[in-house]
Amino acid sequence: MRRAAALCIYWFILVSFLPRTTASWDEEPATLHWTTGAEGPCAVTLTPAGTCGQDQDTCSYWVHLPPLSVQLPKHLKDLEEIVKEIRRLKDTVDRLRKSCGDCTVNPNERGEEARPRDRERGKDNHPEESWARVSERGNKTREEETLKEVKTECDNTWLSLQKDSNRASKLNNRDDEFPALLSTIHPLDIPERLKERTVNHSAPRDCSDHLHRGDQTTGFHLVTPDPRFRSFPVLCDMDHQGGGWTVIQRRQDGSVSFNRMWGEYREGFGEMNGGEFWLGNEKIHFLTRARDMVLRVELEDFEGLREYAEYEQFRVASERQRYRLTVGGYSGSAGDALRFSKNYDHHNKAFTTPDRDHDRYPSGNCGAYYSSGWWFDSCMAANLNGKYYVGRYKGVRDGIFWGTWHNISTEYYLTNDRQSFKTVTMMIRPKGPAL
Repeated sequence: MRRAAALCIYWFILVSFLPRTTASWDEEPATLHWTTGAEGPCAVTLTPAGTCGQDQDTCSYWVHLPPLSVQLPKHLKDLEEIVKEIRRLKDTVDRLRKSCGDCTVNPNERGEEARPRDRERGKDNHPEESWARVSERGNKTREEETLKEVKTECDNTWLSLQKDSNRASKLNNRDDEFPALLSTIHPLDIPERLKERTVNHSAPRDCSDHLHRGDQTTGFHLVTPDPRFRSFPVLCDMDHQGGGWTVIQRRQDGSVSFNRMWGEYREGFGEMNGGEFWLGNEKIHFLTRARDMVLRVELEDFEGLREYAEYEQFRVASERQRYRLTVGGYSGSAGDALRFSKNYDHHNKAFTTPDRDHDRYPSGNCGAYYSSGWWFDSCMAANLNGKYYVGRYKGVRDGIFWGTWHNISTEYYLTNDRQSFKTVTMMIRPKGPAL
């Protein structure tokens, strides 16, 4: 009996999707009749399971399959539409698959030749579309050829550089021959990055390098502290204490105002050719970040007294670190004003200008109060960028100041005469074996 029931169910499922399957509705919704057209012991009948009401599409049904009755879910009427929709989707997929097969290119041909049926269909293609495909393939071919040519040129350049290596090694002490070597190579033959590295490899980093190469002339020289950045001119002092000094600041007549903003102190200002100037915090940073530098400060007052202060450690950090000062290791005759006391210590202090307050004074901006840019604490024991006064002055101590100068401690009150300085020079050079 179980076997007969299983056969009847299988027969019902099979014939449900055959064209012979029919369904009919009487005038009354409750008297639905649905048959498969089969005859015999497996004849199937379908009747509503209870009263459908007005919405016959949402009825549940009983399938009578002797000797078995099965209740089917609602929306039985939708099955036929679902089967048709699936068949339509299958036909669409088959058409798309056939279309994709027609446009497939043989991968072994690398896009250079289409399949045979593509060549036949190509007769009906639009001329502009065909030309676009041909042009695209031509562009790819030209790109490959260009890359090969570039590689060949790079190889030839490298061989040329190897041949000239002996000449290049001789140029460490002969800067005048180096441009001549570069002129023998076409500028386009060397990548810009390699050319910059080649040009700056033996370039002097500061004035001490010029001195080592035999140039003992005080004046302007081109230096390249870092080969990755551009070169810039500096004033070299080859006379004082063995020479090789790079001058970073000079005061002598008050012709240049040092009441400047952050950007001007960063880039530098003034007249290096015989006048007053500040080299620029960015340049001072490059000069001091890769080599251990010595700072020398030379001062002269209007009474003709000359003194100096020398620091074995001097470094200026980057702008991101606000050009923070590192200074220490004092020696000299002017006194240690940069490391005066715990409360007035310029070491490890950020640079402050009238428009950028980075000092430790809680009630205001030392740069604005003293009209200058400097590594203020709260506020200062030294300020070599103060206002230039000719002779003594009264009032706010906003002039050039060195807090350990002779008898300067007596200038406590605003009514006292203030010490002023006639000339000031700040200069740096590498310490120890670098000299």
